[in-house]
Amino acid sequence: MSSEYKPERYLPTIDAILSVANLEEITVKRIRNALQELFGVDLQQHKKEINEVILGRYYDLVDKRAEEEKSEKQRRKEIERQDALMAAQLSKSEINGPVMRARTVLAKRGTPDKKSSKVTKPKKERKKREGPVNNGFNREMILSTELSDVLGLSRCSRPQVVKQLWAYIKDRELQNPNDKRQIFCDEKLQNVFKKKTVGAFEMNKFLSKHIFKPEEIGETNSSGSVKKEKYAYDSEEDEDDNGAEGDESDESIEE
Repeated sequence: MSSEYKPERYLPTIDAILSVANLEEITVKRIRNALQELFGVDLQQHKKEINEVILGRYYDLVDKRAEEEKSEKQRRKEIERQDALMAAQLSKSEINGPVMRARTVLAKRGTPDKKSSKVTKPKKERKKREGPVNNGFNREMILSTELSDVLGLSRCSRPQVVKQLWAYIKDRELQNPNDKRQIFCDEKLQNVFKKKTVGAFEMNKFLSKHIFKPEEIGETNSSGSVKKEKYAYDSEEDEDDNGAEGDESDESIEE
């Protein structure tokens, strides 16, 4: 058996073994023994060096797969959002389609004859707007069918969505008594979050898939504003200030 040590010769074979192996079970020793048998060499004198080479290729593969998984998750997230947006558009089209067509017909019937004399209408005094300014933060948004089923309304600003959602959760005592940051999802919440439990600060990530700007689905009335609806749940309680903890897991390879 030869004792010649040329690590660059072994890289393709190491990569091939790792690509088909279970990374949670494969060991450095198994790969080193496989190299000795395949190449007919004795690597005991270079055990430390070859082990470092194998570990380097192992961690390169782990990082590559993690990056691919991250990219795939981002792709799926974007697909889910596009699907939710399309569903909201279709739902809005089915509900308001006949109404909009009727308004168009009535508007055409009410158009005065161009030949008739023009009547100057007195200018109306603008009424001062009461209540909070409708800026980007408290602007009313269009809610998905699933979120509307929970809150009892189809339009709401982002801060109000959070506030009313917590009112819904507390009214039904859905918080884990041992950990207030964990929410038990009933049937309606499972339709929104797609899971049986959800973290308190994890909810915002899922809510973004169910909240849309009016122009995204072509929803504005003649005055450019959105009609308000009353929410069935009134609560003065605010969201608890709790943090979310995540579990980290480390992958390792044994010798």
